[in-house]
Amino acid sequence: MEKIEKKIRLYNSIHRSSILIGILTVILPLVFWKQIPDRIAIHYNAAGAVDNWADKTSIILVMFCIAVLIGLMSIAVYVVKTNLLSRYTKEDEKTELTKVYPMVICMNLVIQLMFAYIMLCVTTGHNLGKFFFPIVLVAIFTPMILFVLRRTKQKECKYQMIEEREEGIVYKSVVDWWLGLILGGTVLWMLYLTILPIVKTGKVEWMITVCTVVTCGILIPLFRIRYVLYSEHMLVSCSIYGKARICYKDIVEIRPTKNPISSASLSLKRLQIDYMENGVHRMVLISPVRRKEFLEYIKEKREKEV
Repeated sequence: MEKIEKKIRLYNSIHRSSILIGILTVILPLVFWKQIPDRIAIHYNAAGAVDNWADKTSIILVMFCIAVLIGLMSIAVYVVKTNLLSRYTKEDEKTELTKVYPMVICMNLVIQLMFAYIMLCVTTGHNLGKFFFPIVLVAIFTPMILFVLRRTKQKECKYQMIEEREEGIVYKSVVDWWLGLILGGTVLWMLYLTILPIVKTGKVEWMITVCTVVTCGILIPLFRIRYVLYSEHMLVSCSIYGKARICYKDIVEIRPTKNPISSASLSLKRLQIDYMENGVHRMVLISPVRRKEFLEYIKEKREKEV
C-alpha cells in the first residue's frame, strides 16, 4: 500500500503540472490579448500548415475546450485514485487500477501539451509542422498500448506459472470428415503439384513451391488445435493462430451450437462458451473430443468457484 501511495504522489505531481499547463494555456492569451494579431490560424492541413484564418475571438472556443478537458480529466483522475485507495476495492481491481492511473495521467499531460502548442501556433500564426500529428498520435496512443501490453503480460504470466507446474488434461478438436477431407486433400494436392514437375523435368517450379509452402503453413497448424484444462483455467491453443485463456469462474454459459463462424474448432458440432473478461462479454467456439467428460470437468470446477 505504501508503494502504491508513493506512485500516486508522483502521478499527482504530474497531474498538477498538466492542470497548470492547461490553466496557463487559457490565461496567457488573455494577458497578451492586445499583442495577438486580429487574424489567427484556425485550421491546419495534414502537413501541419495553416489553411484557414479567422478573427482572434475564435480563440475563446479553444479556451473553452481546454477548460472542459481539464474538468473531465480531473474527474477521471479523482475516480480512479479514489477507487485505488479505497479499502473496499478488491485486490485484483487495485492491480488493474495501478495501470489505469498512470495511463490516464500520461494521456492528460500529452493532451494539455498538445493544446498549449496549438494555442502558441494559433496566436502567432505559425505552422504546426509536418511531424506534429504523427508525434501527437504516437504520444497519445503509447500509454494505451503499454497499458494493454502490461495487462496482457501480467495475465499470461499468472497462467503460464500454472501451466508450468501442472500437466493439464488435453483434449483435441473433433475433425468433421468432410472438413478433414478438404483440408488434407488441399495439402496433398499442393504437394503433388510441387513434386510433379521435379519428377518430370527435374526442375523446381518456384511459384508453385512457394504457394505450397504458404498453403501448408496455413492449413497444417489447424490440426494442432488443443483444449487444455488446468486447475483454474482452460487454455484454447490454436497453434500459430494464438491462444485464449478462460478462467472457470468467468464462464457465464456453455451451450451446444452449430454456428459456422471461424473459430478454434474443426467441427460444426460445437460448444459455445460465453464468458466475461474485465467486464467485457466474450465468446469462443470449440469442439473437444470426449465432450461429456470435458463438460463434467468444467462443471465441477465452476461449482467449486461458486
